[in-house]
Amino acid sequence: MVRFFKVFSLLVVLLVFSQCKKEADSWTYCVDCGNEEWVGNFEGTGVYYSDADSLTVYDVPTVVEMDTLSDLFMKTKVIVADYFESTTTFSKTDDNYYIEVPGSNGSLSLTLSKKGSEYKLSGTVKQYHSGIIDNSISFDVYKK
Repeated sequence: MVRFFKVFSLLVVLLVFSQCKKEADSWTYCVDCGNEEWVGNFEGTGVYYSDADSLTVYDVPTVVEMDTLSDLFMKTKVIVADYFESTTTFSKTDDNYYIEVPGSNGSLSLTLSKKGSEYKLSGTVKQYHSGIIDNSISFDVYKK
């Protein structure tokens, strides 16, 4: 009977510890990242949408090119293969992990995340007129 309890206890301990796995590092917002972390080329995929022709396309190759124009201004170029291209210039003077650029005929929204030495931009670009979305892409792209 003592042997049964030893074997049972050993099995319980093995079962409990076999379930304990280290979780993979997850993406966290890049709080306090300067402009230098934003600068570079990012590649990934997105979901394209157009109100004009009720078209939704998944896994569209998407490239984001981020560059600084000065200490205060940045330029973002979003290239959506075979659909559209959008260039936005804006001022960025803080270390926020997000960028929001509203406009009368388009908008840009970006969030920078970090995992170790890797960087990911998640965002949405919209081009519209009179409430109709001509082009839109929501994407996740990774720094090259």
